[in-house]
Amino acid sequence: MPTYTYVCEQCQTRFEAFASIQKKESGWKPDCPRCGSEQTRQTFETIGLVSLNRSSASGEGGGCACSLRRN
Repeated sequence: MPTYTYVCEQCQTRFEAFASIQKKESGWKPDCPRCGSEQTRQTFETIGLVSLNRSSASGEGGGCACSLRRN
């Protein structure tokens, strides 16, 4: 089941909610778990970042397992 991130317009609490795609497409919005407000809006979180820094391609790590060599 997909996870959606919301922010409460009243208390600014950021929270996650689970809902089926059908439920979400029907206009469902969760109430704030902190203050109970119905005034919530969906936000979109960054899943991953791509670095445009080319120096990490030199084999100095960069998080890529391909730089690990077995001797």
